[in-house]
Formats: sequence, C-alpha cells, structure tokens
Amino acid sequence: MGILGSSHHESIKCQKAITELFVKYNIRFSGISRSFFKNSQSLADRPGFLGLFSQINALGFETNSLHWRYNLMANRVLLLLILASRSEPDIYSQILAETAGHFLRNLKSQLPHSRMLAISALNTLLEGSPHKASVEDSQQSLDHPEECNILSTGTLLNDIIQEEGFMNDTLNSLSHVHIISDSDGSSKASYGASSFQSGSDKAITYFYFDFSASWPCTPSWISLVGGGTFYSSFAKIFKRLIQQCGMPVMSSLQTALEEFLSSKERSRQCVAAEAMAGMLHSDVSGDLESGSDWLMLQLQKVVLAPSVESVPEWASCIRYAVTGKERSGTRAPVLRQKVLDCLCTAVPQSVATSVLAKRYSFLSVALIEISPHKMSPAEEQYHVTILNELLDNMSHSSAQVREAIGVAMCVACSNVRLAGARSPGVLTEQTGNEYWYKRLTDGATELSVSIQNNSQSKQLELASDSSTANGLDNKEEADAKRMETIFHFMIASLKSGRSSVLLDVIIALFYPVLSLQETSNKDLSLLAKSAFELLKWRTLPRPFLETAIMAILSSVNDPNWRTRSALLSYLRTFTYR
Repeated sequence: MGILGSSHHESIKCQKAITELFVKYNIRFSGISRSFFKNSQSLADRPGFLGLFSQINALGFETNSLHWRYNLMANRVLLLLILASRSEPDIYSQILAETAGHFLRNLKSQLPHSRMLAISALNTLLEGSPHKASVEDSQQSLDHPEECNILSTGTLLNDIIQEEGFMNDTLNSLSHVHIISDSDGSSKASYGASSFQSGSDKAITYFYFDFSASWPCTPSWISLVGGGTFYSSFAKIFKRLIQQCGMPVMSSLQTALEEFLSSKERSRQCVAAEAMAGMLHSDVSGDLESGSDWLMLQLQKVVLAPSVESVPEWASCIRYAVTGKERSGTRAPVLRQKVLDCLCTAVPQSVATSVLAKRYSFLSVALIEISPHKMSPAEEQYHVTILNELLDNMSHSSAQVREAIGVAMCVACSNVRLAGARSPGVLTEQTGNEYWYKRLTDGATELSVSIQNNSQSKQLELASDSSTANGLDNKEEADAKRMETIFHFMIASLKSGRSSVLLDVIIALFYPVLSLQETSNKDLSLLAKSAFELLKWRTLPRPFLETAIMAILSSVNDPNWRTRSALLSYLRTFTYR
C-alpha cells in the first residue's frame, strides 16, 4: 500500500525508483505463507486481508484519479494476492468471481497495458470445467464443493458478457493490440505489447506462462503460412470463457463476430481468427449442433474468401482448432472431424489460384496436428482422400498452388508412413504405402532425362509445324510443372525433418535433383538447386546408404557433364558425412 500510495511524488527520478522497486517486489514476491492461513492467531486478520484486497481492487479501476502506471501496479498486486490465497478455499472462493469479473471488464480497457495484464490474469484464473462436452466429467466435477465457486464465477461473468455491446467492444479493444508493420514491404507483425511497452511495463504485465511455449506443440516450418499475429493466449481466453459460462458466450460471440469476419482490416481479422479458434477448441455441450453448423459456415467463407492478407492468422486458427487435447495432445477435439470435412470439400473450379493454394496450406497445418500413432479410421480416410487429390493436381498451372501441394504431400505422406509403422497394412489397401510412392517416383528419372533433352534441343531446333510444336510444348510444360511439385515435396520433407520416414522416396528422386540444376527452365533449376543443398547435408543410415551409393554409381557415366559436375559436388559432402 506504501508503493501504491506514492503517486503524489512529482520527481521523475523518484517515480522511476518506485517503479523499479515495484518490479523487484513483483519478481521477489513468493506468496503469503501457508502458516499465516493455518495459524489460529491469524484468524482475526482474515477480515483485514479481505479488506486489503477490496482496497487494492478499488485502486485497479480506471475511474479513479490514479496515474495509469499505479493503476497497472494495483491490478498486478490483485493478481498476486488471489494466486497466493488459492491454498485457502474459503478466502479464494470469496474473491475469485469478483476478481475474474474485474479483469474481464479490463479486456476492453482504454489502456493497452491493462488489456495485456487482463489477458494474463484471465488465462491464470479461468478453469473452464462446467460446460465441457463430456457430461460424465461435468457430473464428477459437480460432486466436489469447489465447483460451486466456478459456477458462481460463471454466473457473474455471464452477466458481464450479456451487457449490451460488451463483446463487440472487447473484440474491438483486442484488435488494437495487433499492430501490423509494413515498413519493410512485407506483412510482418510484432507482438502488440512490444511496440508500446517499456521494459518495466513488460515486467508488470507479463506473467510466467508468457515465457513458455504451450502452443503449438509441433514445429512451425511452413513458410507459406508464417509471419502471422495470432496470439494463442487470446484464443485460450475465448475457449475458457465458453467452457466456464456455456452457450451464452457462444451466442454473444456469434453476434459480435459477424461484423469482424466481414471486415477488411487485418487486425480485426486477427482477433476474429483467435475467437473462432477458441470456439472450435472449446468442446462445449449445449446446442452443439447449431453452434458447430454456424462455425463451419464461417470457416467455409474464410476458405473461399479472395483476400489472402490474413491467411497466416486463419491457418493458425485451424491449427489451434484441431490441436489434440491433454498433455500428450493425442485426444482429438470434438469438432476436429467437422473442420477436416470442411477443408476436404473441393472448392469450385472458378476460384482464384490463391484461394486453392490457401486451402492446401490450411490442409497442411491441420494434418500436422494429427498424431499418426493415434489416428482414427476417419482420419486415415481423410489422408487417403487428400493424397489422391494432391497426386492428381501435381501439374497445376499455378506455381503457388504447386508449392502448397508439395508441402501438403510431405505432411500427408509422412503421416501415412508413421501410421503404417504403427499398424502395418492399415492404409496399404486404400493408398497403399506403395501406391503414392509409385505415383511420386515412377518415371521421375525418365522425366528428368526428357526435360534435360528438351532443354538442349530448344536452343537448336526451329519449329516447322506450329501445331505439333504447341502439342509438344504443352506436354513439356506439364512435365516440368510436375517435376517442380516433386522438388517442393523434397524441400518440404528435408526442411521439416520428416524426411527420416521418407528416405526411400528421397533417394529414388536423387537423379532428377542432380540432373536438372542447369536447364533453360530457371524456376525448375532453382528448385533443383535448393533441394540439392538440403540433400547434401542429410545423413543416410543403412540400408538407405547402400541404395544411395547405387544411385551415385549409376550417374558416374552420365553423358551430361553438368550432371557429373553436380555429382562431384555432392560426393565431397557425402564422403565426409
């Protein structure tokens, strides 16, 4: 209270010292001793503790005349005190609902720092158990007396959420945290708080879980959907609010999101993606069917929307929505199957190629989050359907789509391989481990020889019959595009580390990588060089080592000197490794 009552000092030096003292106090605060609550002599102090709590709570409101930093410090102490009293259920239950409601209101605070602290606080305080989809789990939790505070907290939070315009104002305030920077010409973005918070402010607003990577659980390596401003801590708030308060929150969000989903502002699209992610991952009970139908309709609109600026955020939304539950991430969310159904639905032929590339990117991030070792029969069938579609479209006319297909094939094929390793023969009848392998590798060597020959002959021949030449050109073009997709597949496999289960495929494509580094098709050659650089540093365990040596020996007497030169370059690294 001494620190919080020091706002009257006018000296800047003095205020800086007070802030530094508070930050140090904040770091050193280890909670209230349990013996304080257990000691019978301190029973008389309990009203004093609750009184202190109410006093600090009053300082945390923006309506008082305190300087904003003192307002922020009061809110931080409030959070420290409630966490310190968790070991004493009687006190904790008295202050939980009021404190959670206080921080919920702060989500639409005019002060950006207060919004950031409110996000940390709500992610810490909200437990979200009563309204999950499992009826048995809910019944078990109701048998425990501590569930009463969660239900009373839910009631109070619901009252706040039902206030007119509350959800719309909250979404609007949170969208202001997403600061999109276009200074370097690309759509890079920084965490909103970083751009307006000093070091001491961050020490007050950040909390312990802000420094731990709880999501995503799997590596992020797909460049097509990188560089977004999706904050999983925001998505978690919406998820927890729905789980704690039930369908009223879902209804309020649906109403408020109508405007944000149709907005062309990227910051509003960002917060819409976070809210949708929380809704999709919440596993709420109640009128699940109508709620999920609305969600799937909105998701379909996002997939078909011509705008591509917010693709990274929506890709993160889908990834969050299908992420497995529990610590191991193996239990599928309730709506995962519906999300995959939506993404597997073919888009109309008339859509722009950017929309098709976006859909394949969404499929990639969704498949990444599926655990191959725990794949359900339905998820196996999704892989079969997706792989067939990808293999049929390898010669697509758009370079962007071909890259997206290559990445999606890498994820799908490696998942199939890993699932097959768990239970051999599961997918063999439908895709077969061999089916997609043959479609990828069969004829690849002959195709590369043909592309190489065509590249050389183009410089010499003069077309005499234009119709025949056009027919040949179309075939050559399709062959080159197919090979580009194969290279994208290789690059994605080697970059992501998934090549460890695809080494036989990689080695089977060894000759095309060597032979196509110098052709008249510059795009194809650039991809071949990229694949070559990654392939050089991939170590090959046995029995793949022997297969690789056979592939090397078969290329030693190749008639094209460029192929032999590339082989010598590869051999230096290969022999060393």
